[in-house]
Amino acid sequence: MDTTVWLARHGETQWAAEDKFNGLGDIDLTERGRAQARGLAARLRGRPLAAVYCSTLRRTYETACTVAEPHGLAPVPRKALCEVDYGAWDGMPRQQIIAQYPDLYAAWAVDPAAVAPPGGETGYAALSRAREALRRILSDHPGQEVLIVAHKAVNRLLLCDLLGLMPRAYRRRLGQQPCALNCVEWRDGEPMVTLLNDVSHTQREDL
Repeated sequence: MDTTVWLARHGETQWAAEDKFNGLGDIDLTERGRAQARGLAARLRGRPLAAVYCSTLRRTYETACTVAEPHGLAPVPRKALCEVDYGAWDGMPRQQIIAQYPDLYAAWAVDPAAVAPPGGETGYAALSRAREALRRILSDHPGQEVLIVAHKAVNRLLLCDLLGLMPRAYRRRLGQQPCALNCVEWRDGEPMVTLLNDVSHTQREDL
């Protein structure tokens, strides 16, 4: 039985707008982020969603609630879908990190799957937990459509994994804009990515 997974990133946060690293820091959406979530809800309103999953962080939960409400669903939080833990870098502007940790940042930029920020986790560690969460969701929803609202790095890591790309390339090869929508269809047990980093629903003027 074919299963369709809509994989979305949460809407904009203030830290994202300011180019600050945002891992486990639990901050809310901006007003623009809420408008983006409404656009995503409108985009998926006609889909027969069987369930909506998200991470345990507020920015994904709020986005997921906005999309789930027209379907009469409540989001199901999963800790394994949380963003990469950036440790000491969480909440820091990118340029400050580069200045304060030049060598470590350079190594992380080359291979963010294997190199972790101080007190944080590697991309491989995040992919391992997110991959298991996805496996369980697929097992629970054969032949159905589900939405997962997660995060920029986690989404890119999962997509790299599904596309057979090396995880170390997730930052260089795949984009994930705020409230971006991706679609993966499992056909005969094999995943096919049929939509990637689509943000057309965030451009509407009536939101």
